[in-house]
Amino acid sequence: MIDHSLLHPTMTDEILLQGLEIAKKYDVATVCVKPYYTKVSANYLKGTDVLVCSVI
Repeated sequence: MIDHSLLHPTMTDEILLQGLEIAKKYDVATVCVKPYYTKVSANYLKGTDVLVCSVI
């Protein structure tokens, strides 16, 4: 399985949503996001097999 990270400091919310869509499309194992975006990511990926992880 592949993990997909969305951690670049200049990513906008629009780019983050595009990254979540890519994660969903390719059914990756996890998508790694910054802590502030964890809840949004989990809600967006609800119903898929893609898990959300966060960096600290």
